[in-house]
Amino acid sequence: MTAFHRHALGACALTAAIVLPLAASAQDMPPDQGPGMPEMLPRHAPAGTALTLSGTGTVHAAPDRLTATLFAEASAPGAAAAQERVNSLARTAIDAAKAAGGLTTVTEDYSAEHNEGGKAPAWTARQSIRLTGPDGVALLALVGQLQAKGLGLSGLEWSLSADRRQGLTRQAEAAALTDARQRADAAAKVLGLKIASIRSVTLSDHGGPRPMPMMMMARAASAPMAPAEEQDVSATASATFMLAP
Repeated sequence: MTAFHRHALGACALTAAIVLPLAASAQDMPPDQGPGMPEMLPRHAPAGTALTLSGTGTVHAAPDRLTATLFAEASAPGAAAAQERVNSLARTAIDAAKAAGGLTTVTEDYSAEHNEGGKAPAWTARQSIRLTGPDGVALLALVGQLQAKGLGLSGLEWSLSADRRQGLTRQAEAAALTDARQRADAAAKVLGLKIASIRSVTLSDHGGPRPMPMMMMARAASAPMAPAEEQDVSATASATFMLAP
């Protein structure tokens, strides 16, 4: 055997001596945690303690929208005459609302009925008109003008506009989430644990507040308007918290 062959064999033996310990150390590592792999949690680590509870939030705000429900009514010997008079009154209300600006006008509940029992006049027609706007004082003044022209007033009510209600709902939801978290923190402290994570959260609102009717008045323009009573907007938050030591 030449010197070259003896040198090569020695190098192989040295390489084997280095590689074998490395292979043995790799076998000692968990199968999912080899060299260069991120550290993994134990396969059977405890999941923690689940705590499910709910919180509520309520905000108060004055309504920002007033709705006046007017009606035009007329009676006549014939249906056409009664309807013509009602249509004229309804156009008066619609044109006045358009001229005032900033009002939403909806016509509804149109009817023409024959009076039973032979009572005169024989026909009665009726049309309802709803006017809605953010300026209650201006709307009441307009209602008074329309009453003077022959329209009747059947209802006044305060409510929240869609944009205002949406903003209040977000505030109520935030308050409900805060209430749920504070309750969870207090419960964890009593149990000697802490909140490690939040598994799930569910938000729900309680629907918009109902419109608030106002007392009827004989002449809306001359009667003082009472301040609108505040309305409540509420929400509930239900969450599952994971507690750990």
